[in-house]
Amino acid sequence: MEPVRSPRNQRVAAAIRLRRARDRGDAQSTLLEGPHLLEAAAAAGAPVGPVFALEEDQATTSLAAGAGYELVIVTQQVLDRLAPTLHPRGPVGVLRIPASVPLRDRNAVVLWGVGDPGNAGTLIRTAAAFGFGAIFGPGTVDPWSPKVLRAGAGAHFSIPIEWGLDDFEELSRRGFETIGTVVAGGGSPSEMGGKGPWAVIVGDEARGLPDDLVAVCDLRVTIQMAAGQESLNASVAGSIIMYELAGRSGLDRPLHD
Repeated sequence: MEPVRSPRNQRVAAAIRLRRARDRGDAQSTLLEGPHLLEAAAAAGAPVGPVFALEEDQATTSLAAGAGYELVIVTQQVLDRLAPTLHPRGPVGVLRIPASVPLRDRNAVVLWGVGDPGNAGTLIRTAAAFGFGAIFGPGTVDPWSPKVLRAGAGAHFSIPIEWGLDDFEELSRRGFETIGTVVAGGGSPSEMGGKGPWAVIVGDEARGLPDDLVAVCDLRVTIQMAAGQESLNASVAGSIIMYELAGRSGLDRPLHD
């Protein structure tokens, strides 16, 4: 198969446009970069295609054949244009974005104004580890952006993800007990009450959650830290609380990977 050598190739150009949020929304597709994400997508039966890879990438050739994904061989120059990172490993696949899944009857982490892709992806990864779903509220990064997908390390394909929720009261109507994460003034994670399902609300790392939202949460929780430390990274704080709640939900909490 002769490799595609020009980024102006129609299919390559269409994939390159998916690096922009507006084009991802229009096409309802996004980019997967790297063998691990492609393997996770294939294992979940996710709709991917085409997959762009180098001629010498025999592992991707085999994976695409086994999963029934269309394979397009490209040069390194074309792969460099396709990939969202500076030093791409390849392959790059086009993923059809799954439909949003309205969550109920299970614990969830709710991202409210979380703009950092790394934090968002890490929270998805932790949610998968502890049996939570993920809900993306207003002001939050696109859960299916390439950066969030990379930070999620394949966890997107193992949990339900909902986005577009903008009515906070909808969580209570679905039966969630809402837990607002606050820097000060909340209870200890070990003292959280209720029976769940819990919705752990995580806000922007710099600004935190809006005061009016915190006021209507069923519970407020603060993670105590050593003197002189102001706050934890948003994804770390959310992860600690999910870990604490996982044991109460009957999930055996792993002590190591």
